Amino acid sequence: MLAEENAALFLFVDWSDYARRGREVFTAAAAKFGERSCDRSVSWWIFDLSSISSPVSEVLHRWLTLQKQRAEVRMFPNIATGNGSVVWIKSGQIVGFEANAQLSGHDALAHRTEKVFS
Repeated sequence: MLAEENAALFLFVDWSDYARRGREVFTAAAAKFGERSCDRSVSWWIFDLSSISSPVSEVLHRWLTLQKQRAEVRMFPNIATGNGSVVWIKSGQIVGFEANAQLSGHDALAHRTEKVFS
């Protein structure tokens, strides 16, 4: 994911209703983006942070914590509380954040993805 030029990452915890509904919105946004933006490549990732004990979860959590310190993006506590957040990453650097995918809706997420990576 970090090696991709453009990546959209949806982070969720399985116990959050917001996150479960946000996952549906994120998936619909990816489809909408694919319909509208055939000239731009974005890889879409979904990651469950419910169990911080997995090796990938630990690494991703550490990376996000480091990025929080570098980027001017306020991601926590939204990610940790299960809001179903979206992180846009360009060449390994965070370039955008949406606290709650469900509240944004799929059209807005697709549009924001176009704008972030334009």
